Amino acid sequence: MEGNSVAEVELLVRAAVFKSANELVGWLIQRAAERVDGSYQPKPGEARKGRETLQAQGIFGRFSIARDYYYHAGKRQGHYPADDALGLEGSYTPALAKLIGLEGADEQTYLKAQRHLEQTGGISVSARQIQRVVQRVGSAAQSWQEREGQPGPCDAPILYVSGDGTGVPMMPEDLKGRKGKQADGTAKTRQVYLGCVFTQHRTDEEGHPVRDYESTTYVSSFKPIDDFGPLLRQEAIRRGMGSAGKVVLLVDGATGLENMGKDCLQKAPAPMGQASAQRQGAELN
Repeated sequence: MEGNSVAEVELLVRAAVFKSANELVGWLIQRAAERVDGSYQPKPGEARKGRETLQAQGIFGRFSIARDYYYHAGKRQGHYPADDALGLEGSYTPALAKLIGLEGADEQTYLKAQRHLEQTGGISVSARQIQRVVQRVGSAAQSWQEREGQPGPCDAPILYVSGDGTGVPMMPEDLKGRKGKQADGTAKTRQVYLGCVFTQHRTDEEGHPVRDYESTTYVSSFKPIDDFGPLLRQEAIRRGMGSAGKVVLLVDGATGLENMGKDCLQKAPAPMGQASAQRQGAELN
């Protein structure tokens, strides 16, 4: 059997496996939707308008889901309780929506993301649909990470706060009016700031610090550094900056980032009943 024939066999087997898996996933999700609809208690003003069918898509293929639709005449708003409970992102399952988001963020263009999904997973989602999902989820994620931070506890000896800025390629329409380093003064990229917070409890055999597993949380923003600093501070507060044994700021030495650290990470409120530690320099405790 030659290479091309082997590739064709593998793709045929994948299609056969996906077909059976897709039928099972569709059946399970339909049963879950029926349980949600069966136990749903309409809110005041809501009325059930019947049952509608959604052509959903998951990582194994497309399937139909029938679920109840409720409408509030006073608010002129309607919703499908099962869609919310199942975590559907439009017509996409949570697993596929996550893959779409990852590909949309990782690839330079949505067309490349479309091709990569097709080539690696046999998943067909158009570039336009990937863009729509990324923009919808991204907007909600941005609002979520900008929420006010309530002081959280931290039992780690060291809490690290890190930030950096870089330029990311953008579509021409997203760069209109922006000054850049090209000969004509235009920009090819847009400045984005990225930050993370993580903890450390131990060191390795050589005494090097070991980041706690899955302790890292992230924030990002296209806003100026004067707005990014408070955003990173809020995340550090949520992670327990006020009660950590030591807080360390990790930056590359850029003046703007150093000033951000001094302005935003010197002092933090402690959780109820705990005093915040004194901070100075790069080692803020």
